[in-house]
Amino acid sequence: MNSLRPEQLQHSEPSVQIIRRAQMSISNWAGGSTLQLAIYPAQSSVAAQDFLWRFSSATVEQSGDFTKFPAHQRLLALRQGAGFTLQVDNHQAQVDNPYHCLRFAGKSHSSAQLSKGAVTDINLMLAAGYQGNMQALPVSSDWQPFMMPRPEYSTLLLWSDELTLEVRQEGAAQSDAQSWLLQPGDLLLMEHWPLAHTPEFRALTGETGSSLVLAWLKAC
Repeated sequence: MNSLRPEQLQHSEPSVQIIRRAQMSISNWAGGSTLQLAIYPAQSSVAAQDFLWRFSSATVEQSGDFTKFPAHQRLLALRQGAGFTLQVDNHQAQVDNPYHCLRFAGKSHSSAQLSKGAVTDINLMLAAGYQGNMQALPVSSDWQPFMMPRPEYSTLLLWSDELTLEVRQEGAAQSDAQSWLLQPGDLLLMEHWPLAHTPEFRALTGETGSSLVLAWLKAC
């Protein structure tokens, strides 16, 4: 495991990065495949389980066990498909709603029983010393603010798997305003961003009924 503490790996300067879909790695596992959206630190790996956090989307093609991550907490929600029954140790939960996020210990024995065909989910994994959450947000062509709890979180992750998005951040002066364009599958990573003016997003395609995923986390 990485011997550095979370606070030693943080940076104080605000930064924004777009990770394009073509830059993301895909790995296969017994039940399907996983698209890694982002991992921190960048040199860490799933095989070594030495990461402090990881954001990913998995396609589950058959029922079966999930990989254990004894040092991490897991958050999971549905993105596409009819859903599945999640068995975590002696407890069961239905994963059939993109707006419902489940949280469980990575050390638990967990498995999925598909309801009707393959599904795609979204996952956030956090090591000890980190706290965070994620949620799906509906998207329209109107500008909408990021919705998250206070106090401010040091890292924000915004991912849309289906829509083209525009994100903007107003500054104290009009000349300070910034905007970013995300193609479907791209990830926006904002670190230590001052939230005096809450970032906003909108869909450029005019589509409605779809959602994006917003995650936030910080070392504690």
